[in-house]
Amino acid sequence: MNISRNADGPLFRTAWLWLILAFLLLGVAINYSSFRIPIYTYRYLFVLDITQSMNVNDLKLGDVAMTRHQFAKSAIETALRNLPCGSEAGLAIFTAHRTFLMFTPVEICEHYRALSEMLEKVDWRMAWEARSEVAKGLYSALDAARQIEGDTRLVFLTDGHEAPPLNRDIRPPFRAEPGSVTGFIAGIGGTVPNRIPHMDNNGNVVGYWSHEEVMQVDIHSLGRAATVPGEGMDGINMANVARRIMLGQEHLSSLQENHLQELAEQTGLDYVRVESPLDFLETLRKEKYARRTPVMSDMGWIPAMLAFVCLSYCLVVIPRRNSPASANRRPLRLEPIP
Repeated sequence: MNISRNADGPLFRTAWLWLILAFLLLGVAINYSSFRIPIYTYRYLFVLDITQSMNVNDLKLGDVAMTRHQFAKSAIETALRNLPCGSEAGLAIFTAHRTFLMFTPVEICEHYRALSEMLEKVDWRMAWEARSEVAKGLYSALDAARQIEGDTRLVFLTDGHEAPPLNRDIRPPFRAEPGSVTGFIAGIGGTVPNRIPHMDNNGNVVGYWSHEEVMQVDIHSLGRAATVPGEGMDGINMANVARRIMLGQEHLSSLQENHLQELAEQTGLDYVRVESPLDFLETLRKEKYARRTPVMSDMGWIPAMLAFVCLSYCLVVIPRRNSPASANRRPLRLEPIP
């Protein structure tokens, strides 16, 4: 038998070949790192209810108790962090009887800091009236979404608490085409009625709305303010108004799920009860709300990493293999005599 040393192939011992390969990969990383790939993205207008009932502290995030308003903001913040780049988000607030558009949708990764800072600053102090006509606010939000270009989906976050209360026989008319805007109503709040807090300018609770401070029946049931005060209105049941006022619970607030479901059916939107920010994110990611758009993707790190590996092999591994000490350490191999 002949005793011979096991020689590596020439490719693994030629430094200039690995050096050329490293420079080629670096060229790819510099010149061809960004390209467009089609992915699912989303375009949302988030409308946040900032009326006083949203200050009710009846929700939890983990072990932390929080108000409906804080919970809704946490859900939107989770969405901004986790929706794919290329998605867009706008923000609006609802109070009194209308929705006020703060800004139209912008790309969430490029503008994340501005979006997050603006969301953080939104609170109940921005309300200009102590009313909460949710149905009218939703119709106003739908009008705003229709006027925004780019097939914007509407997400209306609210507890559904109407103040003053609605008369079921005389509801605000919806004059638009149902389903003309896609999106959903996000129900925020607990199912057990809770007191609505009075807040000072520092956000401290200084009391709660009492039975006497809140309208317990709708304005139509109180009669018209005409020449005969309290005169009944046609088509309105005026019976037992005093008893209804006495038994009224409008100074307490809970998630008005039935009302929001009716509004969703009326407008062609979906309704979703939000129990956690992750549930909210999962709903936002549904394919029915997505759009397939080409997005710039930065993949230059892949050829750059391969170039680093090639340079390391060229400058570290090959010199060690070609050194005399390395040659002396190579194992002997027995080969049969031909």
